[in-house]
Amino acid sequence: MPGSLKNQINNFAFLLNGLFLLFSLIIGCKSPEATRKGMDPNNEFNSFLQKYEKTFQPTEYNDEVDFILQEDKKERDIIEAARVLKIAPPETIPGFRAQVIFTSEIEEANRVRDSLLNMLSDEWTYIVYETPYYKVRVGNFIERASANMLVKKLSTIGYKDAWVVPDRIIKNPPNRIPDSFIQPDLQPVPKN
Repeated sequence: MPGSLKNQINNFAFLLNGLFLLFSLIIGCKSPEATRKGMDPNNEFNSFLQKYEKTFQPTEYNDEVDFILQEDKKERDIIEAARVLKIAPPETIPGFRAQVIFTSEIEEANRVRDSLLNMLSDEWTYIVYETPYYKVRVGNFIERASANMLVKKLSTIGYKDAWVVPDRIIKNPPNRIPDSFIQPDLQPVPKN
């Protein structure tokens, strides 16, 4: 009999452990909705996204595709033209440039150069440093008459003190492209 009492106690302990486990499972379980809400912290965002996706009409946002493609082709053609090297490499020869300013202040020289780059996008602009002065010069002219025409143009846009100076010029300068097409991370690279 002592063995049967021991069996009864073991059975009772086993039953008690089973009831405790069942009770823990029941208490620990949530309804499916509570479980879904508890597991998904972005539930509000997901419901908003589902409503939005049902009402979204992509055709309402279409632009004129032909217009966009034409503008893109224009930009690519200009950039590609700047990448093509000329047959004759640039060389320096004696010539003339228009000098706009003669100063000892680098900030002033940079300001004038930047202003000229905006106004004369088709002309090359240079800063020449000869101790202790900075000279801002514009153009690459073989003939003095062409440089004189630029000086007249400069005087009409506000640089009345511009004058022609002899200088070593670039005979075959590379093509200039508008700054609006230059992207900082995609600078044009000449093909070899």
